[in-house]
Amino acid sequence: MSTGVIAAILFVIFELLFAAMIYSGSLSSLATRGAGLTLCGGFLICLFAALTSRFRATVSMPQDAPAAILSTMALSIAATLGENASMEAKFMTVAAVLALSAFLTGAAFICIGRFRLANLLRFMPFPVVGGFVAGIGWLFIVGGMAVMCGIPVSLNTLSSLAAPDMILKWLSGVIYGVALFTITLRFSHVLILPGSLVVGVGLFYAAIAVGGMSIDGAKAAGLLVSGVPAGGLWPAFTLKDMALIEWSAVWQQLPGIFAVVLVTVVGMLLNMSGIELAAGEEIDMNAEFMSGGIGNCLTGLGGCFPGYPAISLSLLGLKTGAYTRLTGIVTALIVGGVLFIGGRILEFFPKALLGGMLLFLGFSLIHEWIVASRKRMPWPDYLIVVSIFIVIGIFGFLEGVTFGLMAAVIFFVVRFSRVPVIKSEFTALDRRSVKERSVPHRKLLNAGRASIRGYELTGYLFFGSAATLVESLKSALTSEPHPDFILLDFSHISGFDISAVNNFQRFALNANAANTTIVVTAAPDRFSEAVKTILSERAMQNIAFFQDLDHGLEWCEEKLIERSLTHREDEASTRDELFHQSVDDFMAYLERQERFEHLVDCLSPWLEHQEYLIGSTILEKGEPVGGLYLVTWGRATEIDPDAGVRMRSLVPGNVITAAAAFGYYTAPTTIRADSDCKMAFLSPDARSLLEQEAPSLAIALDGFLIRSGSK
Repeated sequence: MSTGVIAAILFVIFELLFAAMIYSGSLSSLATRGAGLTLCGGFLICLFAALTSRFRATVSMPQDAPAAILSTMALSIAATLGENASMEAKFMTVAAVLALSAFLTGAAFICIGRFRLANLLRFMPFPVVGGFVAGIGWLFIVGGMAVMCGIPVSLNTLSSLAAPDMILKWLSGVIYGVALFTITLRFSHVLILPGSLVVGVGLFYAAIAVGGMSIDGAKAAGLLVSGVPAGGLWPAFTLKDMALIEWSAVWQQLPGIFAVVLVTVVGMLLNMSGIELAAGEEIDMNAEFMSGGIGNCLTGLGGCFPGYPAISLSLLGLKTGAYTRLTGIVTALIVGGVLFIGGRILEFFPKALLGGMLLFLGFSLIHEWIVASRKRMPWPDYLIVVSIFIVIGIFGFLEGVTFGLMAAVIFFVVRFSRVPVIKSEFTALDRRSVKERSVPHRKLLNAGRASIRGYELTGYLFFGSAATLVESLKSALTSEPHPDFILLDFSHISGFDISAVNNFQRFALNANAANTTIVVTAAPDRFSEAVKTILSERAMQNIAFFQDLDHGLEWCEEKLIERSLTHREDEASTRDELFHQSVDDFMAYLERQERFEHLVDCLSPWLEHQEYLIGSTILEKGEPVGGLYLVTWGRATEIDPDAGVRMRSLVPGNVITAAAAFGYYTAPTTIRADSDCKMAFLSPDARSLLEQEAPSLAIALDGFLIRSGSK
């Protein structure tokens, strides 16, 4: 209850200040009616948020950021209407702009919550939110000093604060705020805050009694709250007054109204993120936006400008142990009492305690985000927090948040640029295409393995990471031995920006000058089209595109074999050299084929022989397989149709689906015939007969399957 009372007192003071901010510039005679509008809107949004918010201690109120924009719009409206327009017409036109801004803000909030877009707004960097909360702490301190002294606190007024009469106003409040902050650092109890207020009020009145000052004298000296209306402020207008609205002037302010909506959405996100971090609990942002949207529509009914939860007042209950909906409800009811009845009793509350309370909140936030956060944050992030805090303190809130966002973006770009986009590197020896090669060709590929250098890329390519990648690839162009092919696989690239294409263009020009062919595999169509649009025809002649890594590797291998054979002048000596290099491998291959053919001949009584024409499907992925297949003639390819890539090339001596010989099995891939093929088929039943009739032959078959690494 006591927390709600304190929040209500601060609430009323803030709302009166906001009303003065908007109306006093050109409508000073109607500022009291404007205060009625702000208090009415504050009462409605505060009560609705207290009843519906997921954060139980929420205290919502019309906020200063939209009020600052609307104050300039009020001056513009007054100038547009001119001196001939009545003050009532100006007042009602401004009120209409305020109400429209609240309605549109409410609609935007409801759309964000309804379509669950709030999470998209959570990309606000953590250090920016931390710096924002710390900066709010500084604004609380400045605001607390301003409440106690009655003048704005700035470099120009520092000398005034040192005057003896000013010291009398703020010294006790500073002592109270520092003492309360020091106590709450060590102890946490729900009675600390109300107890301190009771003691503070008692000491204040005891001090003025000892000093011989009366209550009227304390009011005159600015030691007590003043400016609270003695009577009710509602209704501030009637339905008849709406006829005074100059709608043409209202429509002229639509750009400014949309700016108010944008600022309020950002403010809502920042404040709720700050409350979430300070509370240490996750809050359903979409639900909060829905609640805030309906609350702002209610605020518009009262002719008030938009708002959202206030960090200071919402955290007041949490900091004092009063984490209950009663905080917001009591706050709203007291504000409603001031609106409809009057709030003269508030004028007996010492300003020093109000200011000290703001100082306490400011000290708490600054300690948490400037002092305590140092141990849990890396230096770059911590420097962002401190920088935002300093900028807010020197230049202002919006400047600090803007600076923080820019700093966070710069740090993000630098850090993300250092994340390697090269997943793996390989040469022709490390990785081969699935195409089966003859023994001499395998020898040629081994000899020229360094001529093919491949890079599997991963992540997102943007101007930072792409520039780092290009520098790595350029260094590969100058290395020894010189690569004839550089293969770039985009299979794991999640996206790219136009800067990545421009960086690729730079690398392509360097590769063209070095007579190195670039092979791009699995690149997005947009990337390929952009490259073909930017690069010249001459440069494109040195770039090849393929659908997957395997086909790109096969093309590089073919070119490498072709170049290796072409560069050898004496064809006869080349054949002799390859023969001598390959003779051992030839003999091993012939021995394996001889063992395989002998095994097939021995298994002939149990095998079925099947033939497949070129291009036909031997097995389809997902279909039941009736037994194992032995390739005895022709060539086939194993394909993963989902990924669209080749798995392996099948030639005589290879085994397909060996597990199917023992029972039910589903084909994991698709097998297609690249030429006319012949297969020897062994069913599970034939396998059982084989084990019964020729167990030694069954063991020999198992040994062959194990050595061949069959699936």
